[in-house]
Amino acid sequence: EAVVSTQSTGHYYITNNLSTIATMYMNIGRGCVLVGMFMILHAGISSAHHRANLRLSEQPYDGLPVDITAQCVVGFVIACVGISKVAGDFKDISATNDLNRKTLDSITNVPSFYHFAHRGRSLHSIIYS
Repeated sequence: EAVVSTQSTGHYYITNNLSTIATMYMNIGRGCVLVGMFMILHAGISSAHHRANLRLSEQPYDGLPVDITAQCVVGFVIACVGISKVAGDFKDISATNDLNRKTLDSITNVPSFYHFAHRGRSLHSIIYS
């Protein structure tokens, strides 16, 4: 559905709401991926810093603190949500839906197998000369 909008200059232009929403949805997904990756990176740096502090204070390593573990898990979940938004629509697992819409000629047609540099050209010139 197209919508007529005005700019500050008074000119009218038409925007497509579906493409604008899809672009915004994809940008939100990219932002989620970026935030999730930074959270995972920060959790890794924090765990290395925690381990270095334990070595300096000569304390035994009993595992990571809960806040670092939680930050890593939350970052992973946010990154997974963002990746699923950026990837687009999922397809059905069963291939029958896609195959029902195609003809046998379009399924078996593979243009990369076309080969025109063969001996038929020289045979044609011998036969018809």
